[in-house]
Amino acid sequence: MDLFWKGVIMKKIVIASNNSAKTREIQQVFAEFGVQVINYRSIMSEKTFPEETTDDQYENALAKARFIKQFLPKEWILSDDTGAYFAAFPARFGLTIAREFKSLGLKSIQEEDEYLLGLYASEMDRSAYLEALFVLLTPDDQVKRAVGRGGTKLALAERGQFSVGFDTLFEAENGQTFAEMPIDVRVSYSHRGRAAKKLLAQLKPSELSSLVHK
Repeated sequence: MDLFWKGVIMKKIVIASNNSAKTREIQQVFAEFGVQVINYRSIMSEKTFPEETTDDQYENALAKARFIKQFLPKEWILSDDTGAYFAAFPARFGLTIAREFKSLGLKSIQEEDEYLLGLYASEMDRSAYLEALFVLLTPDDQVKRAVGRGGTKLALAERGQFSVGFDTLFEAENGQTFAEMPIDVRVSYSHRGRAAKKLLAQLKPSELSSLVHK
């Protein structure tokens, strides 16, 4: 999607997701780098994404981006695939955590947080991290990708008011949960903040200048 700023054609990145909460978070992250992200549903009708058929993080993200790209071939299309990893449960969760929560009948972010906290006894290893992978399809069909990892361990209880969900549970290197940090601080520690920085660093100066809204 284009707009004009001081005679220059400015672009917006279009995110391929039906998840409104994820969209808001990604918008906040990219805004810290001066880049505007919109959901594809703001410029076209909602689509039903194909079911994920692989546990490969890159392939999942690429499939989502390509699905929306067919409807918006001239746009910058962004997709995300994120996993949660826990040292105490190496055979569970990861990229399939959302599917596992759904199979357990958990219906809210609060229920998901409470379920995770309830899995831990006091002596268990609480080391944990989130890993995000962004795929960006350019208007000329190049594929850019970047991975970011954030978090060091699971907190003993929910903490923080600046964000919700897993952000209240995952502690970063500074000892704070993501939700205890305002976005301008959190972007340096979070999985998506780190992935976004790496992704934008791959763009040519001319590409980046068309995306950064001063």
